[in-house]
Order: sequence, then C-alpha cells, then structure tokens
Amino acid sequence: MRHSIVFSPKRIGWWLLCLPIGWVLCGCVSHPTDLYPIGIYGAQKTNDLPSISRAGFSLVAGPANRSYLNAAQQNGLRVLASPHTTAGAGFSPGAAARAVQQLDGHPALWAWYLADEPDLNLVSPEAVNRAHRELKSVPAQKPTAVVLHNAPNALYYAHTSDILMIDRYPIPWLPLANFGQHVRQTRLALGPAKPLIAVIQAFDWSYYPEIMTQESNLRPPNHAELRCMTYLALAHQATGLFYYTFDDGRWRIDRHVETWQALRQVVIEIRQREPLFTAEHQWWPYRHNFGNWSNRFNRALESSITPAWLRVRRGNAWVPPGNYLLLVNNTELDQRYRITIPVPALESLPVLGEDRSVRLTKDWLQDDFGAYAVHVYGPFS
Repeated sequence: MRHSIVFSPKRIGWWLLCLPIGWVLCGCVSHPTDLYPIGIYGAQKTNDLPSISRAGFSLVAGPANRSYLNAAQQNGLRVLASPHTTAGAGFSPGAAARAVQQLDGHPALWAWYLADEPDLNLVSPEAVNRAHRELKSVPAQKPTAVVLHNAPNALYYAHTSDILMIDRYPIPWLPLANFGQHVRQTRLALGPAKPLIAVIQAFDWSYYPEIMTQESNLRPPNHAELRCMTYLALAHQATGLFYYTFDDGRWRIDRHVETWQALRQVVIEIRQREPLFTAEHQWWPYRHNFGNWSNRFNRALESSITPAWLRVRRGNAWVPPGNYLLLVNNTELDQRYRITIPVPALESLPVLGEDRSVRLTKDWLQDDFGAYAVHVYGPFS
C-alpha cells in the first residue's frame, strides 16, 4: 500500500492537564526531543499540525520543504520526509543531493524516507541501499528510513537504511495477530539494536474498494484493537510507532469521531506509560498454560497471549521504576491464562492502572483476559 501524499491507505482538554511540565508553552504544545517516537501519516497540511501535536504525536510524515518543516518545528513535531525522489529505477541522485544540502540540518527533520514498501513494489534491496549510500555521501547526517510490507523480506532489507519500518493493516480482513507476527519477525531479522518502527492501522479499508475487491464488512479498528496492536508492538520490541493515517485524500480520521478519539486515547496512554515503551526487555524461562487449551494458539499459530518482561530504570508519575510483566491477548477470544513470573517468591502483583492486585500461587500468575485485553503487572523487584 502506497503512503502517497495524494492518496493511499497507509477528551483533548484534559489531556493538557496530563502533560509534563514544560510541554505547554505560549499556548502551544512543545514536545521534548527525547520522547518515544509516535508518528502519523497523512499530515500534509500545516493547518492540521496543531491538533496532531496536541494529541501527543511527536512525528509526522510530510513534505521536504522549509515552510513545512518550520511549521512542524513551531508545533513541536519532527518530520519523516522524502528527499524529493524515491529509491528505485527513477531515483535521482541530484534531487536527493539538493534536498540534503538544503534541509538536512533543519532541526525538525527526523529522517529521510527512502522508499515506501519497496518489497511490494519490486524495488530491490540493492536499489534501496544505493539510494541510502547516495544520501550519506552528500553527506546526510539525519538517518534514512524504509517501510516494508512483508516481514519475511526484512532479512534482505535490514542493511538498506538506518531505520526500518513495517506496516500491517489487518482489521478486519486478517487476524489481528498478523500484525504482531510481522513486527516480531522484523525484529528477529534486524537483531536487537536496529531501530524498528511499527506502523499501525488507523483507517477503514472500505474507503479503498479497488484494493479490497473481495472483502466485505470492512471497518476501522476500534479502541481495543488499536490498543492491542500498540502493546503488541511494544512486546515485540518496536522502538517507535506510526499510525496510518490522518488524511490521505479519502480517509480523514478527525471526521470519524470514534476512531480519532480512540487513537488519541491510545496516544495519551503511551505518553503516560512512556517508561514501559522505552524499557529494557528481559528474557526468562517461563511456563504458561490456558484455561481453555484449545484456544492456546491464535490464527497465526502463535501463542494467544504475548508476554514480555520490561525493566524500567527511570519511571514517572504513572510508571514507577521497577520490573513489569506485560501480557497481551492478541485474539478476540476471552482467555484464562497462567504464567510463571520472572521473579520468584512474590505473594501478589498490582495491575497497573486497574486498581487491583493478582495473588500468586507458587510463582504462578493467573488472570482473565477479554478480547484484545492488555494487562501490565508491577512494579516488582
């Protein structure tokens, strides 16, 4: 799916009260530069940038021109921008060099967008890497980024840019678990250190009938699905998020009040729980089982509950320092789930943000999960 500029599917008042000191300046939102990256596509109009910034986003995909970058900077946003050309047969080294020379030093520029879904559009890894080398030879100081469509191709494209992105838009025509599966596969291909941005569906496929010719009952993701995909990205070690899309010429999210409100609520939650999203991931030799054994696998034939152990070094008002256990139900099924905890000899664990605790039995945690439910347990030491 093309993230084209012209077209393609790729309660705010109290939110301001939740902002850390220093975010609200002179009537606008000023984001610290060390925020966990949360971006949105389809932000081509500068008039849309204030509402995107107020919603808690720190990144937008937009055009590479100085006036747009200035507007983004004024709104505390940074920009993923194409260098006036795209990797592939039509790539122009001259256009890329001019873009880098003119704009690479702009503080609002986050990264250079080399290619959109080159694996889907039959652009080879060699062609993408050639574009990357051209920009670096100018030299570009800002990183380069590529978004892939299919995670198994990440092994071939892992070396082609500084940042790799993966987009999966499964609602409702594929199992939601397909999203987490592709983020996990991409992380495995990249290794532990390379930046990985997960791109999450925030649109309705029915607005693109020429693509979904055989599908019916199409709709946008609801709040539970948006939240589930967001936490699956965290569980599979994405280092940033993008959502598709704000406005691509057909779908404009703020005209769909329920979807826009759901996405804003998710972004607010990420910002409040940012220490989780920047936490260190730990391994532990866990055992687990399901109350209904037949539901133990999702439709991607992976575990229906995705676990992650997160170590938070630096907390905030919502997430104190310590260890946390993240469990995500990646299915539409109600689940009763048991898992051995990373640290033994605990009697109970608080559930973050839920005003309850779960008692442990011989180092086993058991809890119930509704469809696409997310529970975070901790902190513990």
